[in-house]
Amino acid sequence: MNAVASRPTIELVGFRFRLWPVVLAGVLMEVILVCGRESARWLLKQGPDGLYVGWIFMSAALFLQALFGYLCILAMRRLLPLADDHVRWPPERTYVVPAIAIGIGMGLIMLLVDYWPDLIAVRAPEASYDITPLPAIGMLLALLCTGFAEETIFRGLLVGMLVVLVPGRLRLGRIDLPVAGYIVAILFGVAHWKSFVVDPLHLAIAQQLYAFVWALIYVWLMERSRSLLAPIVAHGIGNAVEVGIVMLMIATLPRP
Repeated sequence: MNAVASRPTIELVGFRFRLWPVVLAGVLMEVILVCGRESARWLLKQGPDGLYVGWIFMSAALFLQALFGYLCILAMRRLLPLADDHVRWPPERTYVVPAIAIGIGMGLIMLLVDYWPDLIAVRAPEASYDITPLPAIGMLLALLCTGFAEETIFRGLLVGMLVVLVPGRLRLGRIDLPVAGYIVAILFGVAHWKSFVVDPLHLAIAQQLYAFVWALIYVWLMERSRSLLAPIVAHGIGNAVEVGIVMLMIATLPRP
């Protein structure tokens, strides 16, 4: 028998780089996120006093970002029919249960990275979350819905587009994902650039690193389930778990 050659640890196949689709993806990302956020801000300011508050603004911004992202997906379906946006119910296994477990793990890791000094000192973080019942519940529900907006934009639209325009797959050990997934993972980190303005440098870098890893996991869930459902679930649960625990710490632990 001939010995079967082992596969290399790192393998890039079918790759064809084009710069303009990457630039287009970055521009689309920023336009959709900013337009959704600023449209929500403008609409709420036209309403009655007291409507422009944190959780309502976040909910409105996420809804409009998801809407703008889906409209771009509809345009992509006409202009780039080979692109798969994965906006469908999973045709076979949903991967929802693994997504829930992954989301909880993500939330705990983000909590540890973002608030480890407070966890070690057993004290309430200096976070500005309103822990009165209605705002707290509203914020957690909004966070659970973050995946509807961000997965529609980042995985559905941007990965779907770049898989066709920048083809290729990159395997790192047992991780085998489209090159588009890695590109959008970088863009996903760039979308959180404000952490470099408001947080210490080491924390901002840590947040960029876990945003990149989470983005790859979302692509893995999307490819496994052939749907955006599982990444939407993992994304929303991860954000809600971290903030929910922070709110609980604010409510129960002494302040520094």
